[in-house]
Amino acid sequence: MLLDIKLLWRDWRGGQLGLIVWSLVLAVAVVTAVSLLADRVERGLNEQISAFLAADMAVRSGIEIAPLYKSQADDAGLQTANTATFVSMLFSSNPDSEANHLAAIKAVESTYPLRGELELVDSFEDTTIELSQSGPPVGEVWVEPRLLTILDIKVGDTLEVGYAEFTISKLIANEPDRGGGFSSAAARVMMNYADLAKTELIRPGSRVNYRLLLAGDTAAVDQYKTWFAELDSGDSQLQSHVRLQTAEEEEEQLGSALQRGRSFLLLSGTIGVLLAGLAMALASHRYANRLIDQVALMKAWGQSARRIRQSQFVRLSVLTLIATTLGLFFGWLAHWFLLEVAKEFFGADLPLPSMRPWLVSGATGIVCVLGFALPALWHLPAIEPLRVLRRDLPDSLMSQGMRLSIGVVALLLLTFWYSGSLLIAALFLGCLFALFAVSGLFALQFLRLVQTMGNWRGSYVRLGLANLWRRRGQTMVQLIGFSTTLLLLLVVTGLRTSLISEWQAQLPEDTPTHFVFNVADQDLEQVKSTLDENGVLHNTWYPMVRGRIVGINGEALTRERLAQSDGLAREINFTQTAELPVENVLTAGTWWGEDFDPAISQISMEQDVAQEIGVGLGDNLQISVGGIEFSAQLTSIRTVNWQSMTPNFYLIFTPGSLDKFSPNWLSGVLDPVVKAQESQAPNDSTTVVQKEAAFVTSMVKQFPTAVVLQLGDIIERIRSVIDKVTRGLEMILLLVLACGALVLFAAIAVSFDERLRENAILRTLGSSQKLVFGALAVEFATLGLIAGLIASVGAEIVLYFMQTRVFEMEPGLHPSLWLLGMGSGVLLIGALGLLRSRPIISVPPLQSLRQLN
Repeated sequence: MLLDIKLLWRDWRGGQLGLIVWSLVLAVAVVTAVSLLADRVERGLNEQISAFLAADMAVRSGIEIAPLYKSQADDAGLQTANTATFVSMLFSSNPDSEANHLAAIKAVESTYPLRGELELVDSFEDTTIELSQSGPPVGEVWVEPRLLTILDIKVGDTLEVGYAEFTISKLIANEPDRGGGFSSAAARVMMNYADLAKTELIRPGSRVNYRLLLAGDTAAVDQYKTWFAELDSGDSQLQSHVRLQTAEEEEEQLGSALQRGRSFLLLSGTIGVLLAGLAMALASHRYANRLIDQVALMKAWGQSARRIRQSQFVRLSVLTLIATTLGLFFGWLAHWFLLEVAKEFFGADLPLPSMRPWLVSGATGIVCVLGFALPALWHLPAIEPLRVLRRDLPDSLMSQGMRLSIGVVALLLLTFWYSGSLLIAALFLGCLFALFAVSGLFALQFLRLVQTMGNWRGSYVRLGLANLWRRRGQTMVQLIGFSTTLLLLLVVTGLRTSLISEWQAQLPEDTPTHFVFNVADQDLEQVKSTLDENGVLHNTWYPMVRGRIVGINGEALTRERLAQSDGLAREINFTQTAELPVENVLTAGTWWGEDFDPAISQISMEQDVAQEIGVGLGDNLQISVGGIEFSAQLTSIRTVNWQSMTPNFYLIFTPGSLDKFSPNWLSGVLDPVVKAQESQAPNDSTTVVQKEAAFVTSMVKQFPTAVVLQLGDIIERIRSVIDKVTRGLEMILLLVLACGALVLFAAIAVSFDERLRENAILRTLGSSQKLVFGALAVEFATLGLIAGLIASVGAEIVLYFMQTRVFEMEPGLHPSLWLLGMGSGVLLIGALGLLRSRPIISVPPLQSLRQLN
């Protein structure tokens, strides 16, 4: 074994193992980085399942929860805490500021939270965390630190919420059941449940999420679950708006989401593993050729094929151990960058990882060696010494098809392990190979084109382009690797930098700049008058009530049936109108027009929801609003343009159908700038933005229940999420790009002897070093140009589908991405290729010939 280590060290010093080692290091590093991140996020969330609810279970409803549920919990000996969550506009108490913010208000009883703890601080500068298992005292509010910055206020100031004033006494560093959804983007304001009524913000029709938190021993929890299930099968009207949320359900849903997230990250890293494996296969082939003489000598000295194979196994094992250890280390470093991105979504520090990601990454290293390196070395012990002396050598005792099959099986094994599904693994590899095939076809056509161009160009250009065509097999491998990686980087860059801006620029001129919603029924006419008096244009006003479908054709929907469809499992917004809204197109049935029968309630349903819940024209739907049920007939089905930035609804009723309920109203408004702006005094330096803010502030202060949402704020939130996600993806893709660079290095290494011989012959025949350098520069720059061009075309196709299918906007070209793709390809591949080929240029011709002989 000592001899084997010495031989390995000699090979390393001779530069024959570098590419194999670094290919394996990068393959392991990519998988380690993403698997460590996924594992830490999963462990962090799983450890806090109960804390996500702030209880063992919770009764949830869109209407105020009936006292029956709490009294039953008391009888079972459970702890209880009521919460109510909604959004509302808040304003700065600073007289010099017109700042406002759509905040997420949460009213909690003093027993909140039942599980987990609130983390509080006294000020921005305070690093001492105070843990609390009770909510704010009456008359006080606790807020997220960012609200102070937004509203330009501080701890101790007064905060006006609705018609009540509160003192800011603490800052919330972490909240156990913060959750997600739209309101999670708004800053939290927490108040005592007893203070909720005096704010006067909760009115009939208001959108509020009520929760009754429950906690206790296992027997009491199980008893309550049994009672709730029995109630389910009894009073359906009482239960239609109520759902019992348990920690087990949260764990199951969370586990499914985390599995999908982990699979996505690991499969994205598989591209890097594939490229690193390709580089490893090329480097191993060159290494095997260098070992032929050594193997022949060992056999001539009496070593058996078994002993030689054992020696190779020892060397390969040591190499795998060292490279895998380095890969684990570099992957651990890289995952810290990804972790910083993850913390922006998940908040608190995540726990240390388990052993699973380390095992997955270590196994990746072993499978890569077995699938990509070992097949190139397997035939060596079987070669006869005499054939070595005669130089009568086979390329390999293992066919190219067999080696390719082993590599594909290795990749399939890894992707199956990463995704947990053989179907997903097969589909992913199928799509990946299809992408490679298309890239290969493009590459071949471009190579034929540049070969033709090389016939009428200067000598070094002709020589460089001829090199590409002569080694077109290796060239296509390099083009496929680089173009695929650059394509992914360009798509991420386009999504991050231009797509949202282009979509925003293509919005029609009459697109609302603000949305006003949650306007109380009794305030509607006053709100309209205020807008008209200030010259603010406003669109159609829609009444909104929240309800759900509880039955179809007289058959009540079971909770199992509800869980099968998102359109049935949750409350949605209903409206009523006589006119078909703009950007809505009927696909079945007829619109009721103006001569409908007001005694018969009719429904127009969005097409996807109708397909999801399995209903058609003529079906009668049982609807529940606030626990009050009524029936309506489905008379039309329509498509909705959800990107139109106008109010859209899944269900629309005939006028009069919802009159018995208390709606709140919604509309879009255009440019809420004070009408007096036209007569602005010359010395008045107030900007349009300041006038907008002042008008919005004054209007919502006049109507505290109203909420004004700016379109720009929505777009900025979308842009912020995309920016955070793409930053993490870019880190992974940079590692993949490094794997692509190794493919280039490996391809150059495979042809190194041939290039050295060509250089020696050219120099001997009188060619200058400048000619050889120019030919190499043309070769690698053209390689980069073609890779960048293929990547730009592919990225443009992907962005086209995102423009037309996701954003439903007019497609457009992205010249900046073409310049970036081709420019980065030329510079990156050109520089790397010349760097790796420097020994070919610098070695004198005589030394090259002696070395080859």
